[in-house]
Amino acid sequence: MNRSTSFVLESLPDIDALEKLWRGFDDGGAHSFFASWIWLGTLLRTMERRPYLVKAMHGSELAGLALLSVRQRRLRGLLPIRQAWFNAGGDAQIDGIMIEHNGFALPSGHNAPIWPAFLRWFAQEGFADELIVPGMEADAGFDGNLLMLERHNAGYRTALRGLGPDGIASAISSNARQQLRRSIRDYGETLTLDRAPDAATALAYFAELKELHVRSWTRRGRRHAFANPFFETFHRALIATGGASVDLLRVSAGSRVIGYLYNFRRNGVVSNYQSGFDDEAPGFRPGYVCHALAMEHYARAGEGTYDFLAGANRLKQSFGIERYDLTWRHYRKPTFGFRAEHAARKAVHLAKRFAGPRGK
Repeated sequence: MNRSTSFVLESLPDIDALEKLWRGFDDGGAHSFFASWIWLGTLLRTMERRPYLVKAMHGSELAGLALLSVRQRRLRGLLPIRQAWFNAGGDAQIDGIMIEHNGFALPSGHNAPIWPAFLRWFAQEGFADELIVPGMEADAGFDGNLLMLERHNAGYRTALRGLGPDGIASAISSNARQQLRRSIRDYGETLTLDRAPDAATALAYFAELKELHVRSWTRRGRRHAFANPFFETFHRALIATGGASVDLLRVSAGSRVIGYLYNFRRNGVVSNYQSGFDDEAPGFRPGYVCHALAMEHYARAGEGTYDFLAGANRLKQSFGIERYDLTWRHYRKPTFGFRAEHAARKAVHLAKRFAGPRGK
């Protein structure tokens, strides 16, 4: 029987009842950690404004869950519009936690396509003029009746299954391999990796990660993640309740701590979310050493993929064998204001394209 996919937008139910429903999906669903209750339930418990619940229905069967935050904005400070933020808050501080691999929470065994139907539904419904989806897979879909803006960001990941006895060293370039081996040799001490065994220890590791992270980024004159107060509020709540899916790892050379990693685990994927390294000494590469030990640890544990998530740097490009794309998308209904803005964007793009190199 051919059953179409439909959608219901409703006020948020009792959070304990919603948790039970969502965790039922988490038990066997193919969605990412960022669409799980651990991430989105923590968001609900730490943000002040209540989003709506979206239910995807395949016939009479519940086929997906997501959150939508609807906000009033003004386009270019002039025209009033309504924005719907998918699994996000629609607030710069709240969304500074940077959701990635965004999507619907799915029940076990569900394989019917949801996203194309969801875009068609959004195009027809009147609750918002613009749908904003941060951190989605690049091939998620597009509806021809909508306008779209998107920003791409590269991500890097490595399959852990099949790595040889040398771990990541056997899969990276000869130059990166030499740098890793030199880094291990330079520490001149036995290297150890410890996983926080409980929430209290994990929160202590997180505080020490923060100290190293802030020190490193401040020294380089760059804005660090903890400059956003909500970032720490959210993650301390997540660590306190995340259980076995949340790892705080400490790497030491002898008695000296050289770094911390903050990782999420779900469905065989390890997502490296944040780090803090003791990187003040020139010539040492604590990031290389910490990630190499972590990848070896997770490979032994049977995990399938180590995901460095979005953003490019030398370490990610060296250790991340596979490059992939995440996008931050705005789906817009073809209103007069949005059509005018898109036309203006195209005109600016064409002007820059045909202007030629500067100075000529």
